[in-house]
Amino acid sequence: MKLKFIDYIFPKLSCTSIYLSSEFVEDKIPVVMKIRDKLPMPQYICKKLNGNRIPYFFSGSISEIGFAFFVKENGLTGINNTGSYMKENFVNEIGFDDCDMMRIIAEYCDDLENIIEIIKKFQKDKIVGCAGKRRGMIFLFAKNEEAILVETNSFNINWKKVKGKLGFTNDFLMKDSQDWIEKLDTEGVKSSLNRKKRIDEILDENDLFNIEKLIRISRDKKYYPYSICRDTKLMPIRTISAYFVYLFPQPIVWITCGSPYVSPFFPFFIKGNKICEDFVSGEVSIKLNIIYERKKLEDEKFLLKITDFENKIREKIVNNEETVEEKNIEIQKETISFIEESLNSF
Repeated sequence: MKLKFIDYIFPKLSCTSIYLSSEFVEDKIPVVMKIRDKLPMPQYICKKLNGNRIPYFFSGSISEIGFAFFVKENGLTGINNTGSYMKENFVNEIGFDDCDMMRIIAEYCDDLENIIEIIKKFQKDKIVGCAGKRRGMIFLFAKNEEAILVETNSFNINWKKVKGKLGFTNDFLMKDSQDWIEKLDTEGVKSSLNRKKRIDEILDENDLFNIEKLIRISRDKKYYPYSICRDTKLMPIRTISAYFVYLFPQPIVWITCGSPYVSPFFPFFIKGNKICEDFVSGEVSIKLNIIYERKKLEDEKFLLKITDFENKIREKIVNNEETVEEKNIEIQKETISFIEESLNSF
């Protein structure tokens, strides 16, 4: 929970997200994807068994209590982006931010039906804040073949069902949300608009989406420095992680805990519970940040090495519940070894 924000206008430079209905995916399975931009704090991954409730997998920054995304064993998935800069009368600066709201929803919602009611209740109680100084919140929640896009300020909410292909960055898309916005002309605004333009270009392509293409999107540098995968040229915020969820009856999340340009993606079968301590503690993310500082977004040869590793990992995927736990641990250990060997080779 954020108690008070610094008094400055924070540029819109946070996250790029995608939703794909099954007809646009090679495996005929819906996909939710988020490419996360933030200050380069260590990222963790974790699984909560959740007592008598449905267990869920989640990730975020070590320093925060909220989540950057979650996926439950029943397939309910949530992602969040920073939204538009808002007029002052739409903002309560003391309250839960978007990551906090993600955690609340992960705890209390098992389906799409009651998500909107929970957000409205918190708004009515005046305990919803914002995603940064006067920033709104954008959420996408999906389960099976259904998905909703949600845009909120501290007191109001707009939402709609989505189907097909959708890309969004840090600007509200719904007509009814435009009255909340205070227009700005900053580098952050340019970043959001250019990332949205690039995502739309990719979504307009006729090819079906698969794992390889989704990973390539996370590394896309077109329109640099306003690119999907970005460095700190504009400001200290950069791309720090990425993940996409295949909403199978038994979901699989592909995740990287560092900048996608220097970090390998690996799969986690959501039905499994075991996660290596180095991922939970953020140690893997710290090592990937060291690699990033040495490589930046420039080493194409190292990127090819990462791609070769990811291709080998994909060959290990067997969607068999009896081997899920073993496969998860085996893949995690191989990923850690690859990162350590890469770090030691510099």
